[in-house]
Amino acid sequence: MRHALSAVGIAASMLLMVGCKQGSTTEQQDPAPSAQPTIADTDLAVPADFEEEAASSITVANYKTELDAIESEIN
Repeated sequence: MRHALSAVGIAASMLLMVGCKQGSTTEQQDPAPSAQPTIADTDLAVPADFEEEAASSITVANYKTELDAIESEIN
């Protein structure tokens, strides 16, 4: 939870920095038309996709090691 909040804070800070840089120009630029990509529901990974794998690979004996690995991957 702490890592997620840190990530959100960093992302918000970066967006503010980018917004300040863009707002400081005096020239007006026409926004380019953007095409929205089409994403199918099957393209998105959701927690349910990983339940079976987690149930078979995470045990009482190795859950601390698995948790440490996940946390280090997030950082």
